Amino acid sequence: MLRTGRTVRRLLALLIVIGCAVMAAIPARALTIADTSLLLPVFADLLNHPPVLRVDAVPDLYDGGYARISVYAERPEIKGMRIDQLWVRLVGASFDPEALRQGTLKVLDVRESNVYGRLALASVQDFLNHQGAVRDVRLRAQEDAITAVGTVMYNGVPTRVRMQGVFQVYGAPEVFFHLQQLFVNSLPLPYVLVDKIERQINPVLDFRSWPVQFPLRTFRLDKDVFVLSSQADYSQPCAACGGAPLRLKP
Repeated sequence: MLRTGRTVRRLLALLIVIGCAVMAAIPARALTIADTSLLLPVFADLLNHPPVLRVDAVPDLYDGGYARISVYAERPEIKGMRIDQLWVRLVGASFDPEALRQGTLKVLDVRESNVYGRLALASVQDFLNHQGAVRDVRLRAQEDAITAVGTVMYNGVPTRVRMQGVFQVYGAPEVFFHLQQLFVNSLPLPYVLVDKIERQINPVLDFRSWPVQFPLRTFRLDKDVFVLSSQADYSQPCAACGGAPLRLKP
């Protein structure tokens, strides 16, 4: 037993020596911890300086690397879309460190990204009126469908139309409006023309050029508030999105 105890102590001592030697051989730059203070001003610029913005990050052991980033913002703006509340969570994010120090978010890799947002119906309407595909838009909710009245260019002529359809997402950073009915001067248009106009106006929301790509699996209206989420079940808390759990139903 005594000999066994000595052997164990010698092995432990040898492991400690080997560990110290390995640590000494690692370049100092490999042990650089990412600077979390750089993130707040960068996200403030990306979200157009919202009045409320909180960024919480766990740095990784290399420059520009973060094990986790959680962002919460009120009234931010992304690609012209004003969002009432926004939660963002990034896991395993790696950014260009030099670009980050210059105030630019250049994404090298993100293992997982999730987003959860709440948008008023009026905010979506205002956004669509600034996009150009449809002008003078007025949105109205009818159960699960949305009725939109606006002006579109058809064969080069401004045409007043009334559209009824649903917003849909497919896991990509885009939102589509699929037409169920389309009327011009109260007359329904044939399917061929409906399909042409649908392709002309879609995607109605396109976030593909934003530095961070988020999967969108829900875009639903709940009591005059659209819910934008990376999870399919919008009625449940989005724990993966970071921040306090939210429930849209009591």
